[in-house]
Amino acid sequence: MTTSPAWHARVAEEGGGHEGAAVLGSGFLVAPDRLLTCAHVVPDREWVSVWFPGAPGLGEVPARVAARGPWGGAPNDTGDVAVLALDRPVPVPPVVFAEPEGVGECREPVRLVAYGFPEGYEREGAQAELRVTAARQRIRDEWNQAEYWADHGQEPSYGFSGSAAMRAGDGTVVGMVAAYDPAVRNARIIPAQVLARHVPALADLVPTPGCSAEEKRRLRELVELAELCRPQAVPVGRLLHAATGRFGLVPPAAALTGLWAGVWYLLTESRPVRGQVPLADFAVRIGDQLPDDELRRAFRAWAREHRERHAEPPAHDRPGPPPAHPGRECAGGTGGVSAAASPPRRRAPAAYPYDDEPRHEAVPDSAPRAWAPILVEVRRSGADGGTVLAEVSVYRAGDRILVSERRLTKRQLKGWVVDRIDEAYEDIGDGRPLVAFALPRGWLNKDVDEWTRRPGKEAPLGCLSPVVVLDHDRRTKGRQQVQLRRMWDEMDRQPGSPLHRIACATPHRAAQLSVLLQNVRGPVGFTRPPLSQRERALHGAALDAPAPILLWPRSGCAPGGPCTGDCAGAGFLDRVAERISRLPPSELPDVIFELRKEAFVHQGPEPHWAAAGLSLVWEDPRRFPDVRPLRHSPVD
Repeated sequence: MTTSPAWHARVAEEGGGHEGAAVLGSGFLVAPDRLLTCAHVVPDREWVSVWFPGAPGLGEVPARVAARGPWGGAPNDTGDVAVLALDRPVPVPPVVFAEPEGVGECREPVRLVAYGFPEGYEREGAQAELRVTAARQRIRDEWNQAEYWADHGQEPSYGFSGSAAMRAGDGTVVGMVAAYDPAVRNARIIPAQVLARHVPALADLVPTPGCSAEEKRRLRELVELAELCRPQAVPVGRLLHAATGRFGLVPPAAALTGLWAGVWYLLTESRPVRGQVPLADFAVRIGDQLPDDELRRAFRAWAREHRERHAEPPAHDRPGPPPAHPGRECAGGTGGVSAAASPPRRRAPAAYPYDDEPRHEAVPDSAPRAWAPILVEVRRSGADGGTVLAEVSVYRAGDRILVSERRLTKRQLKGWVVDRIDEAYEDIGDGRPLVAFALPRGWLNKDVDEWTRRPGKEAPLGCLSPVVVLDHDRRTKGRQQVQLRRMWDEMDRQPGSPLHRIACATPHRAAQLSVLLQNVRGPVGFTRPPLSQRERALHGAALDAPAPILLWPRSGCAPGGPCTGDCAGAGFLDRVAERISRLPPSELPDVIFELRKEAFVHQGPEPHWAAAGLSLVWEDPRRFPDVRPLRHSPVD
């Protein structure tokens, strides 16, 4: 640059246009009516005078101190920032901030120019040339240390405090000069990223990778509303750790003060890529802390739009060869083999709600759309025997997207889950909804498919979308997850799902049954629910085998009672086998979905044979990758 921008300013005592008025420091214009300077330049003043040497026709412009950073008054205190509000807008283009890597990451040193008003140059000002030291590390995460560009020249002494550190090459600003030590001839510069941490409105001006000025403005306004609406302190550190832990991003060691500090840390220290957008996760977690439902939804809407900006293009839009393993699908897919190698897909039979004998012909069809899983993860809380930890997430293109998490009493759980599932639909895209409950093993018989807000007045979950259950205990066991993936790779090549039955009178002990089921590639049906000690052991053995698909009636033979083999449970499995035997295992959630709807609307003289309920464990780990613990500590 050959000319000096007009946004350089001198800050003086009120009435500084007159001879003899004391110069307090420097400043630079960041908006038509806003000037930035150091807090120590105006420590106890309300009004000052601003003069623009590059635009002398403006004359003296009165300004008041509109805001100060958290500066404590000592020379080494952080937050040495102040915002001055001019009493009128000025026709001077404000500064343009440099990209974050402009100084901190470049290989060659960048020549910086600071425009100040030292003694003898109070009117027109003088320039000092600086460069950030080779270490390029922040001191106390607040300052960059600067040294002379050459061994001689103007010192950035008194009168330079508050001046912009401007890149000589393009005139962009990388920070603000805040201090100078004549003994060692070093200066300190507050980087632009730190300035915006202390003055959130500057975030709109400071470039950040992957987030536009408009996005930042909207998020900043939401954070301001959140600070007002949440009277008690939000645990910023815990939320930030939860949002960043699985991405390998280490939160700052120093405690963060306020939600904005956490937001700005992610804006400046992380680069969003597909599947790794920690700022979106952090925004969801902030909203989840708020009592205002509308504001919580606004945070989720912002997070959803931010993720979509960094989403990977659809597979058909990306160049490259087809998958190397046609039998294996990408996470979140349909579970089928490629069109060239697969057997014909078959559609689940249509439901005939008023006919106890619906047709069962399998109709060939093209491969159905991919599943869009909604995961409801529930664990017991160690803090209180009457509470649980619940988390609702969505899997989209293999990425796990948080919807909400909460510690709840068992009485609160049902209504909270139904509400959060409704919200989750906003994030699933165009796939087929699949609601999966990951439950403790002792809860697998719960009638989650029958949950609703108002029983008798609303349709249950299992009649609104396919509902399956996952065994939370084995989701964290590596051996079983690897075995399940291999089983599904084999089952994807099967045209049907013959049912392997475990009768009431099975002679096998639990350990024996676990070994026998290791070679079963398909659904395992029990005639009795896991209510007695023996049945719980047998069901557990099947889960440990591990069996990918288990199903059973929630009614049937009385637990532990004698059975001749021709019982209600056996008849139930006979009817289920008719529905599923000729269909691929990947399509069983849809089949059971249709069966549940059929039973719910049945109006015949006798109850529908499936009206008493059917539990379906259907676990394909490829559709639920990135298993991670709930973010709450069980005892906090």
